Parts: sequence; structure tokens; C-alpha cells
Amino acid sequence: MKFILILLLPFMAGAQQADALFGQLVQKFKKVQQYDVSAQIKPNIPMIRILPVRASINFQYPNSYKIKSAGISILPKNGFSELPQLFAKPNQFTVIASGQEVVDGVNATILTLLPIENESDLILAKIWVNTKELLVLKSLITSRSNGSITSNFQYAEEKKWGLPSKMTFTMDVKKFKIPKGVATDINRTSRKEDTSKMTKTGTIEIYFSHYKVN
Repeated sequence: MKFILILLLPFMAGAQQADALFGQLVQKFKKVQQYDVSAQIKPNIPMIRILPVRASINFQYPNSYKIKSAGISILPKNGFSELPQLFAKPNQFTVIASGQEVVDGVNATILTLLPIENESDLILAKIWVNTKELLVLKSLITSRSNGSITSNFQYAEEKKWGLPSKMTFTMDVKKFKIPKGVATDINRTSRKEDTSKMTKTGTIEIYFSHYKVN
């Protein structure tokens, strides 16, 4: 019995540390009740020809987004809005400490979030956290509807709020849902180009500026 207890103690300590770190992220997220921000969206997705667009984004706590743009904007729903949903409903997930990894030169702690509800669209989420500044440096969201979407975050003036200056999404093109407005362009392009040479992943870069917080 003592031997089993000794083995369980490090596991229990790791679980408590993971819960505590996630709790700190949740508390930091709650400080932002609303913000407005200007954004420039630059898609780079195989077989889609779409120019960068400018947009205005309004966020209302806990996870409401309103996006206005002059043209067609392509945003991965499960990457852009899923992270706030995780922080808004922390009791719906089991948090597991998953080691350490260096992200952009910063040592990050990895947390894996597993939904308690088995029928959820979300399968799992992993977040890489800068524990010194309580910043999410990277996330991996895996869902039944959109596959896996990786997001990388960069920060500038608004990092005290945990708000990024740039986000880069990387997704599986085959599972990514394309807006109806550009679907015909995909079909037209695929006849002219050798699709076997196309890359399987696409990226979307979003640059944020002129935040108005709370």
C-alpha cells in the first residue's frame, strides 16, 4: 500500500499543478469583458485564390464574436473561437499536464484538455502556456467537424490582457469548411491544376491592431 501511495503522489501533484495553471488562465481571460480590434486576414490555402481582407472584430464575454469585413473572410471557427469557449467553461474539461516544450524560444508547459461530455464535437485540446506571463503560445484543437487546427500566437502591447498581435492557423485543407462564396472557385481551379501536387495544409494569418479593451 505504501508503494502504491508513493507512486500516486507525483501524479496527484502534477494534476493539481495543471488544474491550478488552467485556473489562472481562466481568471486572466475573465478580465476581458469586451474588446474591439482591427484585423487583417491573409489566407494561404491551396486551390483558393482570395485576397487579404480587413475586418473589425467585436468580442463580448464569454465567447461571442462579431466580424465585419469588406470582402469574404475565411476564419477557422474551431481555432478562432474555441479557445475562449474552453476558458469560459472550465468545469467541462479534465486537465492533464503533458510535459514541456520550447515554442519560439520560450519554455512552455503543455496542458491537454479532454471534454467530460463524450458526444461533444471537440475531441481534445492542447495548449502550450508561457507560465511566467500566463500566455497561450500555441494551441491544437481537434474536433469531429473540422479535424485538427493548430494556432500560434504572438504578443505585443496587449499581452497583459492575453490578447495577441498575430495569430497563425494551420489546418488540414480536406477537413476545413470553406465558405460558400469561394466554393465555386475551388471547383474551377481544381480542373486546371494537378491536385496531387497540392499541399495538404493551409494557413491563415491574422494581424491585430488598435485594440479597445473593456
